[in-house]
Amino acid sequence: MKEYSTPHPKNFCGCGYPDWLEVNLTSQCNGRCSWCVERRGWHPRNKADWATIVQAAIDTGRQNIILLGGEPTLHPDIGKIVEHIRKAGRNPWITTNGSLLSSKWVLDNLVGIEGINISIHHYDLSKNEKITGIQLQEDVLQDAISSIHILGKSVRLNCNCIRSYIDSETEVHQYIEWAKKISADNVRFAELKFSDEEFVDLANILDHKHGTNDDPYHKGCTIDTEINGMQVNFRQMCGMQTSKRPCPTMPKIMSHQVLYYDGQIYDGWQQKGEKNMTNKELKALLELVAKGKIHINDAANLIKTDPDIPAKDPGTVVSGGSCHY
Repeated sequence: MKEYSTPHPKNFCGCGYPDWLEVNLTSQCNGRCSWCVERRGWHPRNKADWATIVQAAIDTGRQNIILLGGEPTLHPDIGKIVEHIRKAGRNPWITTNGSLLSSKWVLDNLVGIEGINISIHHYDLSKNEKITGIQLQEDVLQDAISSIHILGKSVRLNCNCIRSYIDSETEVHQYIEWAKKISADNVRFAELKFSDEEFVDLANILDHKHGTNDDPYHKGCTIDTEINGMQVNFRQMCGMQTSKRPCPTMPKIMSHQVLYYDGQIYDGWQQKGEKNMTNKELKALLELVAKGKIHINDAANLIKTDPDIPAKDPGTVVSGGSCHY
């Protein structure tokens, strides 16, 4: 009998980040990123008030609470949420596309933040606008970063590597130099999930330097390093997130808690129409993926076959199924 395959212990699915709570604060977003997983995700019909969401987050006991979406800065009570998470002795973090950031907005809404991630996918902001639909001004962005530093907190830039944009070692280095110019503290370069046409293989373009590898599931999908004086993180995708790499056979992954804007805690990020499969069905499906007989995206769709599933019962992440990190 085959045994389950265990991920690298520092991976998200290997429980490498146990003290984080992810919060889907809103389904609203003013961007149009083509690869967006959450656009196709499940969205609750009910919306809890900000105080209910904060209390639910605190009740999990997690120290680090990261506000996501959608675009979390669009939540009308974002300032109150950050403030009251901090007052409860927890660390609020936020990931944003940067569209609302300005010096004034930061000081009006993010006092108490522990750190901020700004998703910008090209150092040429006109190209970033083509990717995201978000128009950013470099001087306004720099002023916002300065205000975050005044608060004594750090700024990380998140860059998804996209074919024809950030798709070479030279482009990676140019992005790092731009990040230094606008005073970011560190940068994350990530491969895309479920986007074959735009996928950039970090191990390939970096010639396997900095710890990048061809088997992120077993060798580690997140790597910290330093390049040209900048702290850099590389986030690679394994075969549960891209067809560009073999899917691990019978993966044994750890689920994690996600708080949705309905005030409810779920096991991982929910998908529209998702349902539980039996262990036998799941095992057979994964073996087909591993043998290359079925595309991983098609396998994911087979797990989500019921589009009329009630909003109050979205289903849970399939244990050992696909990666929801």
